[in-house]
Amino acid sequence: MRSPGKSYPYAKSRALKLCRYAKVGYFMSQTEFLVMPSVWIKTFGIVIVEAFAHGLPVIASRLGAMAEIIDDGVTGLHFTSGDANDLTAKVGWAIANPERMAEMGLAARRVYELKYTEHESYRQLMQIYREALAGLSKM
Repeated sequence: MRSPGKSYPYAKSRALKLCRYAKVGYFMSQTEFLVMPSVWIKTFGIVIVEAFAHGLPVIASRLGAMAEIIDDGVTGLHFTSGDANDLTAKVGWAIANPERMAEMGLAARRVYELKYTEHESYRQLMQIYREALAGLSKM
C-alpha cells in the first residue's frame, strides 16, 4: 500500500486519458481506488467494470448505472454528483482507511468474477437470445 502522505505527479493522473487501452491495466494496478466524478447519468459503467477486474474499489457519483453497479461501502463509495465537499470527504475517508478500501477492492474483484467475465457475459447473452427466440415461437 502507498502511504497516504505521498504525493503523486499530475502527469500520472492524466496518463489514463492519454495512454492506449493496453496501458490502462498497468495504471490501474498502480493505484488503490478509482474516482469517477461524472455529472451525467451513464447507461453502463465499463470503466467501473474494468476497475473491478483489477480489484479496485470505485468512488463514483450516485447516478444511474454507477449507483447500481457499485454497492456503497462494499465495492466502493458513492457521493452526491456536483457536491465537491461530499467527493472530498469520500476521497479523504478512502485515503485514511486503506485497509477498508483494500477489502472493498477484493469485493469488487469478486463481483467482477461473478457478473462481468467473458464467460458470464456470453452466458447472459445466450440467455437473452433463448428468451427472444422463445418469444418469437409463441407468435
